[in-house]
Amino acid sequence: MARTPQQIFDHHGMAMDSRNLDAILEDYTDQSVVITAERVYRGKREIRAFFSTLLDALPQAEWAVPVMIFEGNVLYIEWTVTSSAHRVSDGVDTFVFAHGAIALQTARASLVKSRLDAL
Repeated sequence: MARTPQQIFDHHGMAMDSRNLDAILEDYTDQSVVITAERVYRGKREIRAFFSTLLDALPQAEWAVPVMIFEGNVLYIEWTVTSSAHRVSDGVDTFVFAHGAIALQTARASLVKSRLDAL
């Protein structure tokens, strides 16, 4: 039985929190696409590179998702993250789910250097 969009996103969140690239990639297929302002990532190999770069930029990340709206097989989220290196206060993603996976994701965020060392 295919996972529901909520189950897929719950797993995705846990995988992101644990920084586990293999677990993150379980939510995508070789036909999945992630679209950012910088480029389009197609398939698991390219999507792995996207998440590897993102996680490297956000060590010891603390994520928050204050807005989460499901509509059928589509999810819209607004998110923030704070890490020892960078922070994001304006993250926005949209997910389209199909066949028990994330078929399409758009991602937009502004990485800003953290000032934790100044505290």
